[in-house]
Amino acid sequence: MTLYDPAVSIECEKKTFNPEQFLEWFEKAGGWYDSKYLGLKPFSGMGYGAVALDNVPEDIPLFHVPDSLILSPYTSELSKHLSQEEWERIDRGWDRLILVMMWESGRGKDSPWSSYLSNMPSEFDTPMMWNEEERKELVGTDIEDRIGREDAEKEYSEYLLPIIQAHPNLFPPDSTDHSLESFHIQGSRILSRSFTVPSSRFGESTIRDDSDLSDDEDEEGEQIVVMIPFADMLNAGYERDNANLFTDEKTKEEGGQWDKRGFTMKSTKPMMKDEQIFNTYASPPNSELLRKYGHVDIIPIPDEQIELLNKEEMGDWPFGNPGDEILIDGKIIVKSVEKVLGKKKGDEEKWQAKVSKRVDWWLEEGLDDMFPLTLSPEFDDEFIAFIRLLLYDSEWLRAKKKGKLPTTTIDKEVASVIVGAVQSRLSRYTSNVKSDLEVITSVPSSHISRLVSSTSATLQSGINDTTILRKAYAAIVRLGEKRILQVASRNAEKHLPQKRKAE
Repeated sequence: MTLYDPAVSIECEKKTFNPEQFLEWFEKAGGWYDSKYLGLKPFSGMGYGAVALDNVPEDIPLFHVPDSLILSPYTSELSKHLSQEEWERIDRGWDRLILVMMWESGRGKDSPWSSYLSNMPSEFDTPMMWNEEERKELVGTDIEDRIGREDAEKEYSEYLLPIIQAHPNLFPPDSTDHSLESFHIQGSRILSRSFTVPSSRFGESTIRDDSDLSDDEDEEGEQIVVMIPFADMLNAGYERDNANLFTDEKTKEEGGQWDKRGFTMKSTKPMMKDEQIFNTYASPPNSELLRKYGHVDIIPIPDEQIELLNKEEMGDWPFGNPGDEILIDGKIIVKSVEKVLGKKKGDEEKWQAKVSKRVDWWLEEGLDDMFPLTLSPEFDDEFIAFIRLLLYDSEWLRAKKKGKLPTTTIDKEVASVIVGAVQSRLSRYTSNVKSDLEVITSVPSSHISRLVSSTSATLQSGINDTTILRKAYAAIVRLGEKRILQVASRNAEKHLPQKRKAE
């Protein structure tokens, strides 16, 4: 039984995006693209993306975005219509950019970014847009505490809505472009499509995006989130990057077509005709792909990872995202260390003071207290060093005196802490591996695609399949994380005495 028809999804996407209109606007606004090599088309399960229209050599400019096309709180004129107090009040997170995008959307054709905003997606399948029952499927995952729908709505009510209501001439009450729903749409657009740059870019400095836009730029200075037209059209996927966005400080690229400072997307490897063009930084795990873009990667797991899994964990589904990871919070490690050391009642205050000093030192050294685990037989050095810092006074004294991290030896105490932390993390899930696999295998892998419309397809029974697919996405994320945790536990148990393993 077919659960999902990609053709329906593509047709739905066509209704929300007009490539000809977008490209015409882009060129008239000062952008440039190479029409010989680059086109836009819908991809099943991924919406619109960029496609190679011919064989593309390496290091070829594909398009150029001048600074004037960046949509940001600095390039929009909204701030000129608000008081300084109002503008400063919303200098928090994405508030300014969201309000700018709401205002520019409401201006229609009077906005310099009208054809950009009108061609952006207006429906999302990210967890932010799931209902409460669907979000329960993410309990225990790294996504669970990062959705924040209630906090976002409070932000809108307390900070943006008062400004919107105070300026009916800017934000007409009868317009839907300034509603709570519009707020969520603009926030979802930012989450999935934005770049992070230094605010000094709008003076005379340089630029970076949030994932290594340029290798030789200075990262110092205040960072702000902005929208970069065209650059946000390229999709992301595990180890599929074949293009990158670079800063362009030159007034004229030799042999090029532009004369304004901005961004240039270039091919980073040769591409074949009809190949999709990806701009992927690092290899995002499924938890991040789902949280930001509303889809997951399903790829055959490499042999070296399959060898780490047991029969139960593998099931009949040797797929997943090889780049999956799960984060272990330092607080979980602290609790596990307490248990291993056998902290006695009455020593809580002394123990907390000791731990606080060590954790504070760790953070002051510029180190993170969230530790990634991957589907690997090895542990990161910092993960082991942090555990030893908490376990052993000698390691703490050495670190404090010499400013060096503890050693990375895994002895039985360290192994016990790892096993305890992993088991604690596993206890957060409300499902087991078997049930996750049952959910996943009930939907053919070829049909687990990102929906571009919440009403794009239905089951033969007449029941909308959105919830079924969302449950499959969540199960895939849960399974990937549990596989990592269980492999990590087995790897740590190898360092325990045989008796401890049996326990």
